[in-house]
Formats: sequence, structure tokens, C-alpha cells
Amino acid sequence: MPTASLLGIGTSALQAFRRALDTTGHNIANANTPGFSRQRVDLTSSTPQYVGYGYVGTGVRTDSVQRIYNGFIDGQVRNYTASASEFQTFHYYATQIDNVLADPDAGLSTAMQRFYSAAQDLSNDPGSTAARQAMISEGQGLVDRFHSLGDWLGDMDAQVNNELKASVTDINRITSGIAELNEKIVFAYGVAHQQPPNDLLDQRDLLIRELSEHVSVTTLKQDDGAINVMIGTGQTLVVANNTTQLTTYRGAGVNSPLQIALQAGANGQVPITDQLSGGKIGGLLGFRERVLEPAMNELGRTAIGMGEFFNAQHQKGIDLNGELGQAFFSFPDPQWDAYPGVSSSLSVAWDDIGQLSGADYKLQYDGSAWSISRTDTGEQLSMTGSGTAGDPFVVDGIRITVDAAAASGDTFIIQPTYNGAQSLQMMLNDPSRIAAGSPVLSAAATGNTGSGVISAGDVTDINNSAFQATPGSLTPPVMIRFTSATTYEVYDNSNPAAPALLESVSGYDPAAGGEVFPTPGGLDYGYRIRLTGNAASGDEFTVGYNSNGDGDNRNALALGQVLSGKVMGNGTESLSDVYRSMVSEVGTTTRQAEIASGAHQQLLERSLNAMDAVSGVNLDEEAANLIKFQQSYQAAAQVIAAANEMFDALLGAVRR
Repeated sequence: MPTASLLGIGTSALQAFRRALDTTGHNIANANTPGFSRQRVDLTSSTPQYVGYGYVGTGVRTDSVQRIYNGFIDGQVRNYTASASEFQTFHYYATQIDNVLADPDAGLSTAMQRFYSAAQDLSNDPGSTAARQAMISEGQGLVDRFHSLGDWLGDMDAQVNNELKASVTDINRITSGIAELNEKIVFAYGVAHQQPPNDLLDQRDLLIRELSEHVSVTTLKQDDGAINVMIGTGQTLVVANNTTQLTTYRGAGVNSPLQIALQAGANGQVPITDQLSGGKIGGLLGFRERVLEPAMNELGRTAIGMGEFFNAQHQKGIDLNGELGQAFFSFPDPQWDAYPGVSSSLSVAWDDIGQLSGADYKLQYDGSAWSISRTDTGEQLSMTGSGTAGDPFVVDGIRITVDAAAASGDTFIIQPTYNGAQSLQMMLNDPSRIAAGSPVLSAAATGNTGSGVISAGDVTDINNSAFQATPGSLTPPVMIRFTSATTYEVYDNSNPAAPALLESVSGYDPAAGGEVFPTPGGLDYGYRIRLTGNAASGDEFTVGYNSNGDGDNRNALALGQVLSGKVMGNGTESLSDVYRSMVSEVGTTTRQAEIASGAHQQLLERSLNAMDAVSGVNLDEEAANLIKFQQSYQAAAQVIAAANEMFDALLGAVRR
């Protein structure tokens, strides 16, 4: 117990103010050290001593050295660090895609417009070799642009995967550091009788804030001073001095994204990707889910729609050689893959590409029934059909035939459009094979006496036997002979000298604008014409094969209408609309991310300023403290000097 002596009091003061000077010097030395919290010496008067006439002070003692720290503000800094990092990462990558897709030179719009213009130029001069070659060149340019955009988005996906792997590596490093500091802190509390190891605590808090840059974290402090660190929905990374490492793996699917899991020892990997948010990882996952994958799918949907509908119309025409048009583009069947451990199989094909949604799907079998859902929203979809070869499931424009040997739990991922852009190929390289003309040629007999008119006609079904039975001809060629003003007969005109009656049609009404042939309920010839005007009895019209496509621009005009027509989205979108909608969605999402990034960055800066105001080192204040404690130290030394003089005086008196 301290004694109430002047020397003891001076000595305690000297020691106390020395510690205060040391602490002040430590603060000044670490003024620029990241994560350092200024420290303060807590001084308490020593226990007084009773001397008969009352209690006499015995000096001062150092109670503790505390760091100036606010746990609430520190929690805010962690939270805003995670959210600011998330939105900053999201915005950084989304901006890159937005800039490329919206760029007239790098995006798809200009290439599509040039191809459309080439089709229009061909319709103006269908026999021009130059116009035909230009259309071949612009078609190849469009395919190349699809490839470059698809490959670039694929490179972005690879970059996201690399960043995820790097973040997982950093998280494992940081959590190992936190566990090591936990061990040191617990030991330090124990040997120092629960006095706080301030610098170790600062180092640990700094690591936790660094961890927040990668993913949102929650912490739980233990009684012994250790901190447990959790991510996601409570998945533990650090408990005392033990850590659980993260790892990455590939999920199911041909183009499966990289996933994140906890390494659970003997229990293998525990997937946690869907539970993670915040930080760089949250930004990367959000960008991949909300921007990158939809852009890949929508770009693929545009490419597949281009191939399907342009091909369909091109095959309804004839080329300069009088032959039916061939496929202009090629594109793959829908892609699918089985989850690990699944031994059954699937068959997936196109049904109606105009109904494609641009989504990926998860197909599951529970032992009695199949179900399908979108992977982006989890929405359960209804399917028609039974899944057999004769009656396949049909959903969102695709047909699915399942394996009769499928087992309960079998799961598949279906990605109809993901690689559509990279897989689109040009099939035509001979300008003469462009089918600009129509295979249907109609004419009115020169001896007709009425005012009846027959239209040029257009193909409705190129696979009809009328076009396919005998290549290069219309089987049968047709002759229409009016038997009255309101009735006509249709003949097989293969032998003009003895035409064979095919059908009789009545009810023709020129006042109602004529009628379309063939009439509803009549024979199907694979083409459609329109009869108008007042035909006289005996008037004849013929429909045959157009063996000379030179100078015929009817199919070239129809090809241009494919590029601008509402062929996608169940007849609500053009091919350009699909791309423009994607660009608009990416632009809107990017702008939202920019606003959120700025807002959360400001919140982070405010919380950092609040932390600095509480825990930061103010050099002016420390300089004042340095003078104050130095003067106090000097005064304590004077107390000891006074005690020494008194002792010397006492000794001198005794000697006499």
C-alpha cells in the first residue's frame, strides 16, 4: 500500500506522468498508422492513508491505458465499407458493358442497320452482283460483330471469375490473420489481468474492415476477448483461433458460373453463393446476375432470332439460278447439361423462337412429375405436353423430351440462348445464291375481258409439296378459270391442253375487295395470292414456278421486313427492339448503380470522419498534452527534490 510520504507521492506522480508522456509519444508516432486508435492513460488517486487526524493522500496510480474507440461507429464503417465496395464494383463492370453495347462503332446497332440497308439496296436492284456481294459482306460483318460482342462478354465473365477467386484468396488470408490475432489477444488479456492490448485490438479491427471490402460481415465478441466472424446468413469464418476456409467451384451447366463454398472438412463443400452479399464479392455476383448473364442471353436471343427468321424468309425465295433459297445463317440447338450424379438424358430443340424469353432454366424430376423454373427469378413455369418424343414438353419456345429412365432428384440446367451470339455462322458466300425473288409467278391471260387482277403472290409454306415434290417447279401449276362473276374453278395446269379440275370456289365478291386464294377450308398450295376486280366468265389466271429470279425483288423486300418486323416476343418486338431493350436495361441498371455507389461512398466518408473525430490522432492536441504532461513530470520531480532537501535537512540536524 502506498504511504503518505512526500517522496512516495512524488515518485507515483513521476511514474504516472512518464506513462502519460510515453502514451502521448506513442499516439504521435502512430498518427499516420492505418487503423490506429489514439490512446489515453487513465489516472486514479491512490488509496488514502489514515493518520489519526484524518485521511492523507498517497499520490496517483495508473489505472489503465485505453484506446478511444466507439463500437457503434466502427460497425457503421464496416457496413458502409461493404456496401460502398459492392456498388463501386458493380458500377465499374456495368459501365464497361454499357459503354460497349451503346457504342455505335462497337455495339450491334450499326451492324444490324448496315445489313438492313444492304437488303434494301438489293430490293432496289435484285440483279446487281455488287448489291448481292454487299449483302454477303454485311451479313458476315454482322456475324463477326455478334462474335466479337459474345467473346468480349465471355472475357468479362472470365474476369469476374478471376476476381472472385482473388477475393476468396484474400478472405482466407484475412481470416487467418484475425484468428492469429484472436489467439494473441486472449493471451494478452490473460497475462495482463484483463488490461486491453490496444494495438492488437486495432490490428484486428483493421483486418475486419479489410474483410468488409470483400463481403458483408457480422461479428460476435466473446468473454475472453476473441471475436467470431460470420458472413452471409450466419456462416462462420472465424471462431476464436480457428478458421473455415472458402473455396470456389464450377456449378452445373455448360456455361455454369463460378460458385463459392465453405470447406467443411469431412462434410465436403457447403455452397453459400446465394447467401453472400456486400463487398466486392456482392458486387461481382450482382453484376453477373443482373447485367452480364442477361446481356449474354439477350444477345444470343437476338442472334438466334436473326438466324431463324431470316433463314425462314430466305428459304421462301429463289436465287439467280432459279433454285429455292438455302439457309443464310446457322445457329445451334439449345444447350443443356445434367447436374453431377445424374445418369439420365434430355433432348432439347427449338419450338417457336419468337417465344424465347432469354432466360436459363432448371428442370427437375421428383419421382412422379417434372417441374421447370427460371434460374434468375426462381419462377415456376407451366409446361404443355408429357415429355415424350411424340408429345414433348413445350415452354418458352423450346421443346424438351425427357428420359423415361430418369430417377427422382434428377436435375438439369437448360441454357437456350447463352452462346447464341458466338455460335451464329454465315452459310452463304455465293452472291448468286441470295434468294431475292419469289418462286411464285402469277399472270392473267391476255384474252381476259373482265377487270379482274391477280396479285404477285407470296409463299406461306416452303415445305409444302407444291415446292418440294419436284425441285425447280411448282407442283401442280394452277390455272384459275372464272365460270361466272362470282364463281371460279381451279385446275391442275401440268398439261395445259387438258387441265384437271382440282376444286370449285363460289362466293367471290369483287365489291368486298375480292378474296385471298386459297380460300379458308380449301386446298393448301403453300402460297397465297389475292384476286380482285370484276372478272368475266371465261377469264383465266395462272400460277406457276418463277424459274428466273433476275429482276425479281419480292423476297428481298420480305427479307427487309423480317429485320424490322415484330417477329420476337410473341409478335411484340423486332430484332432491333430486343437489342435496344437490352441496351436500355443495361444503361438504366448502370445509372442506378452509379447513384447508389455515390450515395454509399458519401455515407462511408461520413462514418470514417466520425471515427477519425473519435479515434484519430490530433497532433495539435497531442502537442498540448505533451507540454502538459512534461510540465507535470517536471513538477513531480520538484516534489521529489523537495523531499530530498527535507531529508538532507533532517540528517544535518541529527549530525549536530
